[in-house]
Amino acid sequence: MKFVIDWGHGGSDPGAVGNGLREKDLTMKIGKMIGDMLGEYEGVQVIYTRTDDRYLSLEERAEIANKAGADFFLSVHINAGGGTGFESYVYNGNVSQATIAYQ
Repeated sequence: MKFVIDWGHGGSDPGAVGNGLREKDLTMKIGKMIGDMLGEYEGVQVIYTRTDDRYLSLEERAEIANKAGADFFLSVHINAGGGTGFESYVYNGNVSQATIAYQ
């Protein structure tokens, strides 16, 4: 299995900022922890969209996953715009867009 993990935001895009924290820093730490845990499994390859603090467009992030032949793409974010719960956007290849949101 190939897992592509995207650390949301980066570079000139800090994401949500508050209480001395920046989303881009937190997503990097969380994404790396997830990747380290997944990497312990046999037959699992972990690929990161970025490994440093730089900006990537959404297109570049998707291109990395597609070129790698990813089985799973995870983009880590910490939304600050309100709401609660978990969001999951699923593309199954048979439709132009399929979305599932859990709250």
